[in-house]
Amino acid sequence: MGGMKKIAKFLAVAAVASASVAAGESSPYWFAGDDASVFPLVSAEFHEVWLLDRLSIGLEASYSTLTDAKRSPDKMSGSTFVGFIYKLDDTDRLSFSPRISWWAAPNLRIGLFRDAVSGRTRNYNTAEHHSDGVVKTAGPAFVAEAVLPLLGDTLFLRAGGGFAWEKADFDTAAWWHLGYASENAWRAYGSPSEPNGHYREIHVDDAFGFLLCCGVSWRPIPRMELDAGLRHVWLEPDCDYGYRRGNSFDVHSSGDFTLDHLSFTVSVSYVF
Repeated sequence: MGGMKKIAKFLAVAAVASASVAAGESSPYWFAGDDASVFPLVSAEFHEVWLLDRLSIGLEASYSTLTDAKRSPDKMSGSTFVGFIYKLDDTDRLSFSPRISWWAAPNLRIGLFRDAVSGRTRNYNTAEHHSDGVVKTAGPAFVAEAVLPLLGDTLFLRAGGGFAWEKADFDTAAWWHLGYASENAWRAYGSPSEPNGHYREIHVDDAFGFLLCCGVSWRPIPRMELDAGLRHVWLEPDCDYGYRRGNSFDVHSSGDFTLDHLSFTVSVSYVF
């Protein structure tokens, strides 16, 4: 926790230093005393060479939709995601993430952000196509982009690719988790919290995926960058469906969830 506070302080002081250098002021060192044990003394020259107009930190909003969310409703052939689940509905489409970008070369920019996606399961074996719960993943993503400057240093086209490592989870519907045939049956028993013989669970593995992206960045004023873009992420975490009795989890069937998604993104960043 203390380390995070020091990093936050570092970024705050760096922002002040950016403004000072941009105004022509000289600041020989950013840190001294106790902070020197965490961050080496950084000169204004280092800032001008490695950070000024190269590092940006901001907030990104993304609106995502699943692109491969339906399979053939045939459990016997193994064509479903797992069990009777044949479809995923978009849910929690809007997400927010901090974003860090750094120009590694005149036409190369690298970035780090948080990607997230979720889908509500649908089963084909009931008339109402009930949901067992929501599968979701979230985690850090890295991207490297080729950048084409336009209109001097104010407008940039970007395109690139990268990868994401995302932690997965499955939020089960209460009635399904407790082993009841339907939500109505569970409610008819008074919505109990005890299982009907056993618990039903779906365990989803963490996922590694690849991504492609493109967009346009605009600097309307010094130290501010606006960006809009598209991003496609390919994710397919494995999963196990089974029953829990006490500390024992018995796998009934295995499968995977296709969580490929297309995201429309906008962001605003401070340019150091």
